[in-house]
Amino acid sequence: MKNPKLVDKITIGTVEFAAYIVEDENNLEAFAIYYQHEKEPLLMFQQIGNGDNEVEIKINKEMVEKLQLLKSKDLQQRKAHYIAFREFALNAEQKAKEIALKDKKLYYLTDVQLIKCLEQAYLVD
Repeated sequence: MKNPKLVDKITIGTVEFAAYIVEDENNLEAFAIYYQHEKEPLLMFQQIGNGDNEVEIKINKEMVEKLQLLKSKDLQQRKAHYIAFREFALNAEQKAKEIALKDKKLYYLTDVQLIKCLEQAYLVD
């Protein structure tokens, strides 16, 4: 993570999440959510470098699997944790759009099926 700028952070259950604006490997601004101070992001909104002013979402499946190991054993608590995470991610996503990803076509989490794997990380036994 190069030149991180903290956008927001939250602790949900026992897991600390932090949202940052970072520079990616192409020196373009990106938005990333990390947890538990891991070196790899859980998810990243990254500009497509071909000049289309579009942003793609990448979800790190390995980090999703690690997140599953940290979830609560209680289903109702997991549902509440997922709702809190989703709200955090959507709010942080909007802040990133306002700060760094201006004039970019952003595919929001609510519009993307990839968010389902994060939901399953919380809800599936």
